[in-house]
Amino acid sequence: MLLDFIESPQVYSNILYITSAFSLPIHIFGGYCILYKTPVIMKSVKWSLFNLHFWSFALDLTLSLFVQPYFCSPAFAGFPLGIVQWEKRIPTDILVIYVLAIFKIVPMTIISMFENRYFVLFVKKGPWRYLRYPFLLFNYTLALALCIPVYLEAPIDQENARRVLFETHSQACKVVVDKTRIFVMNYEENIWPSLRRNALNCFVLAEIIFLGVLLRVEMNRAIKNIQSSISLDTLQKQKIFIRALNLQIAIPIAIIFIPAAIAAVLKMKSSSQQGIDNILNIITSLHGASATILMIYLQKPFRKVFLSIVCRGKQVESKNVTEMIPSRLSS
Repeated sequence: MLLDFIESPQVYSNILYITSAFSLPIHIFGGYCILYKTPVIMKSVKWSLFNLHFWSFALDLTLSLFVQPYFCSPAFAGFPLGIVQWEKRIPTDILVIYVLAIFKIVPMTIISMFENRYFVLFVKKGPWRYLRYPFLLFNYTLALALCIPVYLEAPIDQENARRVLFETHSQACKVVVDKTRIFVMNYEENIWPSLRRNALNCFVLAEIIFLGVLLRVEMNRAIKNIQSSISLDTLQKQKIFIRALNLQIAIPIAIIFIPAAIAAVLKMKSSSQQGIDNILNIITSLHGASATILMIYLQKPFRKVFLSIVCRGKQVESKNVTEMIPSRLSS
């Protein structure tokens, strides 16, 4: 079966290497478009968009190339399979915190993107220009601060931790031959780690939804009343951009949160479906690439750049034909 096949650490790692080879050029091209092909009218969103792109890029490559975490569900335990395993001096618990921190930063960059649009378009001269920095700082600080308890809760005696892990969850990482590679961060028997994680997820989703709805309401109101200092043409272009941005962000969010929700359900049932966990991790490792593809497709300036590269040969061919026709007529 597919699940049995993908349980193998070697197979799982090879698939992730393939996904990294697929996503790397997409991310590079997306970054190029943002940095060099963002139109002047969207200049104010350039660095917020690049910030989101950069951290999504970092998360994708962390999961698919550098770390490749192999989780021993339902406990919070596992080991790295990526190229970082060749550097033995990096402690596994530090790698776990690194992966966890990037996971938590990516949603905060989405919030920053929506906040940037709201600030630039509607409240640039209001009191929010002073409040926005504490708001953003609080979000990023909260995300990173919640990584600290995870680090502190990791058992010091890993040999005993592995013994307890396999006594509690006998099916965890059953296909792993060298069990000493497994690092246990948490047995997932205490309710507080799950509460912290779920509370942050709900908080982030609530902020994203609130800012998305607020942007839509303010945009519609401004277009309807035309009482904004921004021209109607600019508002219409911004509305199209934000509509595309919503779709660009919504699908990757689903790619992150739906697998997380499924994994949470499996843990609640103490299920050790290693194959399912591996598939969910592979899907999550493609979230940034999917967002970049959507960005290039939905944003007209970036789509034109892509088409100009892909269709360059056809354009040259048609140009040559056009140049040849007059010479035939002249003869």
